[in-house]
Amino acid sequence: MTPQQAKIESDRCLQCFDAPCMSACPTHIDIPKFILMIKTSNVIGAAEVVKTSNALANACGKICPEEVFCQSACTRGKQDSPIQIRELHFFATQQEKQKGFSATRRFPTSNKKVAVIGAGPAGLGCAFELAKLGHRVDVYDSRKPGGVPRNSIPSFRLAARELESDTRFLSRFFRFKAQSVDSRGLERIRKTHDAAFLAVGLGKDRMLGIPGEKLKGVLPVLKFLEKAKAASSGVKIGKNVVVVGGGNVSLDAAATAKRLGAHHVLLIYRRSEKEMRVWKGELEEARKQGVEIRFLINPVSIVGKNKVAGMKCRRTRLCKRKDKTGRPVPVEVAGSDFTVEADTIIIAIGQTIEANWLEGIERRGGGYVKVGENFQTSVPGMFAGGDMIAGEGTIVQSVAHGKYAARAIHEFLSAK
Repeated sequence: MTPQQAKIESDRCLQCFDAPCMSACPTHIDIPKFILMIKTSNVIGAAEVVKTSNALANACGKICPEEVFCQSACTRGKQDSPIQIRELHFFATQQEKQKGFSATRRFPTSNKKVAVIGAGPAGLGCAFELAKLGHRVDVYDSRKPGGVPRNSIPSFRLAARELESDTRFLSRFFRFKAQSVDSRGLERIRKTHDAAFLAVGLGKDRMLGIPGEKLKGVLPVLKFLEKAKAASSGVKIGKNVVVVGGGNVSLDAAATAKRLGAHHVLLIYRRSEKEMRVWKGELEEARKQGVEIRFLINPVSIVGKNKVAGMKCRRTRLCKRKDKTGRPVPVEVAGSDFTVEADTIIIAIGQTIEANWLEGIERRGGGYVKVGENFQTSVPGMFAGGDMIAGEGTIVQSVAHGKYAARAIHEFLSAK
């Protein structure tokens, strides 16, 4: 978006008093305020408004699903079309990036020290908010800060330089410790800190549990996306790729495979398109890339001797019974088996928590960490947020978890 385009688009904003777009944003950015600042040519001020609420402001300006959040609630959309809020958001942060970060006012100081374990969106959101509240923060992660946006979101959706703009800005507000944490490490951290926030995400791919999954050429989706994202790591992809899944990550994998040179990419999903939990923009992008999507198909086994040669599938139909997600249960149709040719198969059916050092913390269904309304776990003084408490969500939702967990931690520390 050019400055002229941004000015024209900001002029369309109705400046609603009780702005529904602001309520729809998980981090509750003051959207009318930053748009008004763009309108009056105070672009740096607009960026500051966005960054005050959202620790990963630049990244979210690029990849946040506006069709789900702010723009879906825009009042202007009832007249003609919604304001391009995400594009204005990205315009403001990009303009600030080009001109250099603005000076940050001094935050209050306290004698409290908080550990944040995990430097993904939830962890960074928490660390930034804690720093704003005056606390000293140590962030632990074996990898560079960024989490999923850095490691597995494809570069065509989020370039490394766009995330670096956020992580460089945030690095001044906490001490980063490049180390992994295990059960003993967690105990040591708890003894040296007044509170801790867990934000380790999921990290472990679910597999199908069907014959042939250990054949060469079968790839868990996170492993595939991380290899594809790493510039120094060449990824060999077959000519015929099958992706199994029905979420945004499966679409990322399919589009990435196509960009890596696969001749034919087929995505299979056991329900219909209506039940897919994806963003329309992502689905359209995958189809534009040439990805074939077939519905009501369930994998039965992976065929091949030492390497993948194909996948045996079975057609399904949706019955009236619904599962815990509220979606109709797919039932296999007897006698409908068929085999699709494939030399690479990518499994993208979800993730679980990889950390095996959380034994003393209460879990809930699906293995997710159980927390109360204030994000506190069953262990006093230990809080958690992000995908590890809610399952796979969006980047902005994880940032919001970190932000509001930080405020709960602040209340906890203030009461001590």
